[in-house]
Amino acid sequence: MSEAVPAIRRRVAISFSGGLSLLAVVAVLVVVSVPRLRGLAQRENEADAAGTAQMLARALQVLDAKACHKPGLRELLRLPELSALGDIELLAGGKVLRRHGYLFEVTCLSPAITAPCGPAALLCGEPDALGSLLAIRAWPWALEVTGSASFLVTRTGGRLVFPSSPVSWQGLEAAGVELTSLAGWRPES
Repeated sequence: MSEAVPAIRRRVAISFSGGLSLLAVVAVLVVVSVPRLRGLAQRENEADAAGTAQMLARALQVLDAKACHKPGLRELLRLPELSALGDIELLAGGKVLRRHGYLFEVTCLSPAITAPCGPAALLCGEPDALGSLLAIRAWPWALEVTGSASFLVTRTGGRLVFPSSPVSWQGLEAAGVELTSLAGWRPES
């Protein structure tokens, strides 16, 4: 005859002080990790925005060789050079592109700010490149959430960054804002 072996139950319990210690460790991890992860995501969005602006600006150069007009984003996106751009959304009737927390638009810098003395000279690449200059402007969808820097990249390859964008430069409301000065912009390093 076989005897039934009683099942041994083992209770795992944590003391009150042990529970508080575990809770404290978890709280420290959350407090330290969340801001770092958010900062990492913002830097990634900013780096991606700078790269996307450069791609769009190179496409501007390709289209400028074919025609003398300010192309729209839909026209740019038809180019094979931009077929690798994924996760995009056209907004404002196709005038603004949203990608990874940033907005992009084709802008025309006025002759008043593209004079060969000052930050705009860095954008032109050529000292005698006066007149209107096509560029891609990129700015955050939501400041301090998706990023804080704004970017300006010309079709000639000049790149400027505005490290801490003003509050008015966020979201769709900032589309179509004419740049009247390049104060605060600096060469992208």
